[in-house]
Amino acid sequence: MKRRVLIVDDVADIRHMLRFMVEREGHVIVAEAANGVEAVEKYREHRPDVTIMDIDMPLMTGVEAAREIRDMGGSTRIVFCSGGYSKFETPPQELRSEGSTFLRKPFLPAQLYQALAA
Repeated sequence: MKRRVLIVDDVADIRHMLRFMVEREGHVIVAEAANGVEAVEKYREHRPDVTIMDIDMPLMTGVEAAREIRDMGGSTRIVFCSGGYSKFETPPQELRSEGSTFLRKPFLPAQLYQALAA
């Protein structure tokens, strides 16, 4: 099933890599964001099916952005991504809703594809 995807990461090269991987699987990128503030704005504007969300970002973390998205009634599935030095081992319990996933960077493309297909 083709999904509408929002990519959120503060590193442009990571966003580019994720775009390549997601489009390769036939999904559509509706927007990209470089921080949590932009993520909330882009979510509000595009209402994606899936949001790929980095956790550690400037201005607003992915966890904070996910809380705001959930508070506005957002039901998007969130694929949280985090590097080895994140202060979050996993997203807080209240954000681990049905369909949400946590991937530790670096992850295999197959892991991302599985998270998108769920």
